[in-house]
Amino acid sequence: MRLRKVNTLELVRRAKDYLAGYLLQSPQQPTRLSQTARALGASPSSLASAFRTVERVSFYRYSLNLRLARAAALLPASEDLARLALDLGFASHSHFSTAFHRWAGLTPSAFRAEATAEESGATAGP
Repeated sequence: MRLRKVNTLELVRRAKDYLAGYLLQSPQQPTRLSQTARALGASPSSLASAFRTVERVSFYRYSLNLRLARAAALLPASEDLARLALDLGFASHSHFSTAFHRWAGLTPSAFRAEATAEESGATAGP
């Protein structure tokens, strides 16, 4: 018996939905390729290949970018960068800062300062 071949775009869409939901449910636990593939009923190699083809980045990079985007949204209101790093599944403040700097071109502190200054400027009157 031959198994039905899963549409690549559909597989990636389902994986992206799974990742987004997982990040909201368990932000401290970065998701693994094998875990996501198992949840979707796909093999890790087919999911990895589909991600690279459709998104032009690896599954790991996409997952990391998702966590960093979440960090960027939370940074302006976050007082403790080390706590934020751990809450989003990074091994340490240093690991988070390095990844964030590569992703955003700014350190988390500089990004937060810039975002806070923009908010202050936007709410300040003429």
